[in-house]
Amino acid sequence: MQERQERGWLRWIILGLISLILFGSYYVYDVFSPINEFIQNSMGIDNSRYGLLATFYSLPNLLFLVVVAGVILDRIGIRKAGIVFGLLCVVGSLITTLAAGRSFLWMLIGRMVFGFGSEAAILVVNKVIARWFRGRELGFAFGLNILICRLGTVAALNSSAQIMNYFGSWRWSVWAGTIVMFLSFLSFLVYLGVEKKTATGSSEVQEEEEKFNIREVLEFGPAFWFISILCVTFYSAMFPFLVHAPRLLQLEFDMSAARGGFYTSLATWATIFCTPLFGLLVDKKGWRGMVMILGSLLLFPAHLMLGLTGIHPSVPFILMGISFSLVPAALWPAVPILIRERYLGTAYGLIGWIQNIGLALFPWIGGKLVDAAGGNDYTYMQIMFASLGFVGLLFSLLLKAVDKRRQLGLELPSSEAHT
Repeated sequence: MQERQERGWLRWIILGLISLILFGSYYVYDVFSPINEFIQNSMGIDNSRYGLLATFYSLPNLLFLVVVAGVILDRIGIRKAGIVFGLLCVVGSLITTLAAGRSFLWMLIGRMVFGFGSEAAILVVNKVIARWFRGRELGFAFGLNILICRLGTVAALNSSAQIMNYFGSWRWSVWAGTIVMFLSFLSFLVYLGVEKKTATGSSEVQEEEEKFNIREVLEFGPAFWFISILCVTFYSAMFPFLVHAPRLLQLEFDMSAARGGFYTSLATWATIFCTPLFGLLVDKKGWRGMVMILGSLLLFPAHLMLGLTGIHPSVPFILMGISFSLVPAALWPAVPILIRERYLGTAYGLIGWIQNIGLALFPWIGGKLVDAAGGNDYTYMQIMFASLGFVGLLFSLLLKAVDKRRQLGLELPSSEAHT
C-alpha cells in the first residue's frame, strides 16, 4: 500500500517535471507576439514576412520530420529521444537569439531548428503522460500539462514587452526566451534522474519490448484521422491568430504593446483555469466527442466578433479561451483510447505533422490578408480563422458519429475506456 501511494505521488511529480520543458517551448514560441511591431520596424519586414517566424517553426515538421521523430521515439525510447529533442529546442532558440536584429534569415533558421525540437518534445511528453496515467486520471493529467504549457504563453505575452521597455531593446526579450528554454530543459534531465531511480521493477516505466510494426500504423481507423483534421483546423484557428492578435488590438482598439499582450493572454488564462477541470470531467464522465463539438462551436463566433463587430475584445478572447480548454482537454486523451501505447509516438507524430501544415501556412496567409487590405485591416483574416473553426466543428461531428457507430469508447470514463 505504501509503495502504491508513493507511486501515486511520483506520477504527479513526473507530470510537473516533464511539463516544464513545454512551458519553455511555449514561452519561446510566443515571445515575439507583443513586440511584433518593433521587430518589423527594426528589421524592415512586413506582416507576411513576420508571419514567417511562425511558418518556419512548422516548416521542418511539414517535411514529415515530426512523424520521423515519433517513429524514433517509439524505437529508441523516451530517455534518448527526449535528450536529443530537448537540446534541439535550446540550440534553435539560441540561434534565433544570436541572429535577432542582425539577420532575419538566421532567425528563421533558428526557428526551424527550435520548431522541430519543440514539436518532437511534445511527442515525448504526451507518451510519458499516457504511460503513467492511462486508465486513471489521463484527462486531468493532460489538462494539468496544458495548464503548465499555457502558463508559458501567458508569461511570454505579459513579460516580453515589459522586458523590452526595461532594457530598451526587444532583443533582450528574445534572450529571456532562450534562458527560460535552457532552464526548462534542465527540468527534463531532473525527470530522467527521478525515473531512473524508480525504474527497477516498475512496469510503468519500462520501455516497450514489443517489436514496432509500421504496417499497423497504416491501419489507424477513421476516428484517428478525424481527430487529426479537427486538430489542424482548430489549432490553425488559434496559434496563428495569437501571432497576429497583439498588433490587431494595437491598431483596431488603440492599445499599447503591453496592453495588447495582456488581452491576448486572456484566451490563455481561461485555459489555465478550465482545462484541468474539463480534463477531470472527461475522466469521470467521458463525453469526449460532445466536449470537442462544444469547443469547436464556440471558436467560430469568437473570431467573427473580433472581425465584424465592435464588441470589447475581452468577450471573444474569453470565448476562445473556453474553446481552447474544451477541445484539447478531450482531444489529446482520446488518442490513447484509439491507439496502442507502443505506437503512440508515431500516432502523435502524425497528428503533429498534419497540425503543422496549418501552423506553417496560416500565420503567413493571415499576414498576406492583412497586407492585401492595406496593412491595418484584420477583417478578412478573422473571417478565415472563423471558417477554420467551422470546418473543425464539422469534423468533430463526424468523430462523434463514427464513435457512436463503432463503439470506440470516446464517450466512456477513463477507467472504462482504457480497459
